[in-house]
Amino acid sequence: MLGLLVGVLVAALGTSAYLVLDRGAGGNPVSRLDSLIDPAPDPSQEREKALAAARTFVERFNTYGPGLLADDGTMPDYAAVGELMSAKFAKVFGTNVGYAEQTVAETGIERAGQVHAVGVAAIDEDSAELLVAGIVTFSYPAPTAEDGKAPEDDAAGADGDRVGFEPVRFRYQVSLVKIDGTWKVDDLDDLDDELGSFADSQGEPDQAPSDQAPSDQASEQPSGQPSSETSTPAGPAQEETP
Repeated sequence: MLGLLVGVLVAALGTSAYLVLDRGAGGNPVSRLDSLIDPAPDPSQEREKALAAARTFVERFNTYGPGLLADDGTMPDYAAVGELMSAKFAKVFGTNVGYAEQTVAETGIERAGQVHAVGVAAIDEDSAELLVAGIVTFSYPAPTAEDGKAPEDDAAGADGDRVGFEPVRFRYQVSLVKIDGTWKVDDLDDLDDELGSFADSQGEPDQAPSDQAPSDQASEQPSGQPSSETSTPAGPAQEETP
């Protein structure tokens, strides 16, 4: 029995030594052992987390509509997108949420962001620049008989009591920072609008992302989405016409 226990102990020590030498990082056994106890961040995992953070943000940033309106005319779930941002960017976003809420309440616009591609332009331990591309689809309530014209006369397509328009492509540059181990969005720049970034706009209405309806009576709307290989509208502060 004693011999068996000794054999097991020797085997365990041998396995441990192999793991330290084979998987540890460093120039000596002590540093290799430390690297196993407190391993360095995996660059590939951090890259995937950054990609996921940018994708999630862009889709939520560009998705809102009447279904999110509360009784008081606000959109709490849309405002909660600020949780994905740094404190600095969330403050700017918060000053612009009202434009999206007002537009939805007045026009009934419904938007949905779809990300088609995400790529990393640069990344280090605590910051990253990503490119996000995709489309924003949107619709409005269909005209009624009182409007004097049928829905098909002023829409690209109708679905029930709503009229859908051609999707708007977007390309965004999304800046991320790592805060307490989590990637947060620190800024958003629509690469095709020839304007400053969303944070630089400081929430001015004419500097904020939005859309317009491609009809004779276009109405102003928030819009946008980032991308690593395409075009762009952004959120509650800038605007774009398909």
